[in-house]
Amino acid sequence: MERFFRTVRSSFLSTAPTSSLTDLNDAFRTWLQDNYHQRKHSGTGETPFARFTTRIECLRKAPDNITDHFRTCARRRVGKDRSVALNGRLYEAPVALIGQQVELFYHPQNPENIEAVFQQTTYGFLRPIDLLVNSRVKRDSGKLF
Repeated sequence: MERFFRTVRSSFLSTAPTSSLTDLNDAFRTWLQDNYHQRKHSGTGETPFARFTTRIECLRKAPDNITDHFRTCARRRVGKDRSVALNGRLYEAPVALIGQQVELFYHPQNPENIEAVFQQTTYGFLRPIDLLVNSRVKRDSGKLF
């Protein structure tokens, strides 16, 4: 990688257009395809493109759930009322998780889909608690959890 970046600096950046980022990106894409990938590498004696395509059968297709591998994980303890707080919002967890420390997997850009995992077993996606509905639920005042 260091050699690649040195080549980019010496062969491309010295002659690259700097009028706009779009022009720079277009010029780099063209330079990469037309120059770098077609020039023989001194160590391998092959072009980078030829070397890559000779082992194309070794490439695997990405799994369908690839985005699940890049989720954020947060650890939280489920309260006695089945609630879990994450990023200032309350979520309802299954009864089986009361008092347990669970891992919550989510994408920061989509905080509505939060998966609860306890001891490497998924308990599905949590639902946000509707505070208005929750405040109207009748509770037995004589009994505690």
